[in-house]
Amino acid sequence: MRKEIILLVLMSGIAIIQSLAQGIDDLKITHGPYLQNVTETGATIFFTTNKLVVSGLMINSGSGEYELIQNSHDGLIDVGDDMHKVHLKNLEPGQEYEYRLYACEIKDYRPYKCTFGDTIISQTFKFKTFDSNKEQLNFTVFCDIHDRADKLSKYLDSNKIEKQDCYFLNGDIMGHIEDESQLFSNFLDTCVNRFATEKPFFYVRGNHETRGQFARQLNSYLDFSNGKYYYAQTLGPVRFVVLDGGEDKPDSSKEYSGLVDFDTYRLEELAWLKKEVESNEFKSAAFKIVVVHMPIIENKKNWYGMAFLAEHFGPVLKEAGIDLMISGHTHRNAWIESQKSGFGYPVMISSNNNFIEAEVNEEEISLKLKDLNGDIEESYIIEKK
Repeated sequence: MRKEIILLVLMSGIAIIQSLAQGIDDLKITHGPYLQNVTETGATIFFTTNKLVVSGLMINSGSGEYELIQNSHDGLIDVGDDMHKVHLKNLEPGQEYEYRLYACEIKDYRPYKCTFGDTIISQTFKFKTFDSNKEQLNFTVFCDIHDRADKLSKYLDSNKIEKQDCYFLNGDIMGHIEDESQLFSNFLDTCVNRFATEKPFFYVRGNHETRGQFARQLNSYLDFSNGKYYYAQTLGPVRFVVLDGGEDKPDSSKEYSGLVDFDTYRLEELAWLKKEVESNEFKSAAFKIVVVHMPIIENKKNWYGMAFLAEHFGPVLKEAGIDLMISGHTHRNAWIESQKSGFGYPVMISSNNNFIEAEVNEEEISLKLKDLNGDIEESYIIEKK
């Protein structure tokens, strides 16, 4: 009995020490911030903390005065102990904004009284909203990194970050997704450290991002204009149409264990695409660029996923008269002329060891394919039709 009492006292002491240790940890911003879904009038900013906080952003549009923005849902201001997602509305096109992260710790959360702890206001970051009247746009496209944060960092060493307006992560950035930590260590932290605090990236889901036990949570770390992995957005002179090709094998394939339904999903996406190409925003754009992980081309060697896209999506895009498709997936560089793609548009495919830098104005699209050392392997110009 005496030994049991001593053991109980020791265990209680350890628990108290652990509790005190947790209590004296400083409140910290653990990841982020990173920009998502920047438009002409809005933006979404993500960051994480190590404690339960009420979160927000301090925003300054140039007046010198910072305004605290806090989101609420169903009448309740957002509170959380991990990922914080703050959406900004009613911004001005082409305007630069300074922002600081805000987090106030909640030490004791009672039904009728909250006890608050430390407050963090971060360093100052800045970003700029897009303007559809702007005649110039610079963007960079990465794909098929497959969990190699070191490769992404190597690309960025030779990327002219200061010139870029935005980035596209065009699929298979992840090989599969097992947990949250993998998202941060394999690409998000690198993006934050290099550009994503002040320049947004637009995520394009590849077939590998559909795999793994955490794949269904990926969209919780991203923000899209319509809440879908397929979406469209006007950035300067370009109407971008981002498509999600889904998996590359039939839904019935044993690798998927009966847990996918991409045929149904792609047909829903197709219905959306048919509406998008009839929209005023699409038709009035100087250039129309489709970004999709798996290229949509006519090829007798296409696997199931690419064959499905070619059969159903290809004719719609052909009729719509898009100017360019940017893809990856094949792990080989390729430039497919418009007359050879099968659908009347050129396709630029970058390998798993290359990336694309693009400059667009009202008259042309200029494309550079760069290797890991930043050397230009190929250059292409697409003139306005």
